Amino acid sequence: MKNLNETLLEKMLSYIKTYQIERGRSPSYRNIMSQFSLSSLSVVCRYIEVLRQRGLLEKDNLGGIEISANLNCANTIIAPIVGTVTCGKPIYAQENIEGNFQLPTAIFGNSEIFMLYAEGDSMEGVGIKSGDILVVRKTNCAENGQIVVALIEDSATVKTFFKRKDCVVLHPENDKYDDIIEKDVRILGVVQHFIHKF
Repeated sequence: MKNLNETLLEKMLSYIKTYQIERGRSPSYRNIMSQFSLSSLSVVCRYIEVLRQRGLLEKDNLGGIEISANLNCANTIIAPIVGTVTCGKPIYAQENIEGNFQLPTAIFGNSEIFMLYAEGDSMEGVGIKSGDILVVRKTNCAENGQIVVALIEDSATVKTFFKRKDCVVLHPENDKYDDIIEKDVRILGVVQHFIHKF
C-alpha cells in the first residue's frame, strides 16, 4: 500500500464526524473527494478502508460510512462560543461569550474547549473559511505544525505555529499573506476541529 498522509487521515476522520453531527448522515465519497481536493474516488476508498481497519469508523452493507453509534452517547462537554478571531491580520481580542453548546466527548474529547467564529481567508489552505466555527482545546503550548489561536499583545489570530530558536513563526496557509514573526506570543489554544457553515 502506498504511503499514507497521516495528517490528511486525521482531517478526513474529523470531517466525517463533524458532517455526521451537522447533517445526521455521513458524507458521500464524492463529498470527501471534493472537500480535500483528492484526485479520485479510489484515494478516498483507500483512506476510508484504513480508518475502518483501525476501528475508527465502520462501513454499512452497501460500503457507505455508517453513522457512529457514539453520536447518541449521553457523555457531553459544555463549550462556550466566545466571539470571532481573525484568519488574516491580528485583530483585537474581545472574549464575548455568545452561548454554550453541548458537544459529544466521543468526538471532541474531555479537555477544556471553547469555540470561535473564523474571519478572513488566510487559513483557506487547510480548509478553514470565513464564518467557520473553530473548536479549540485550551492550552498555553503547541507543537510545530499545529494550528493555534495566538495572542500578540492584545490581538488574536489563527495561524500554523512554528517555534524557532529565537522567535515564533505564525504561518498563514494562504500565499497572499506573510508570516508573522514574533518573540513574544501567547498561545490560547490549539484548533482541533472546524465546522463549516454551508
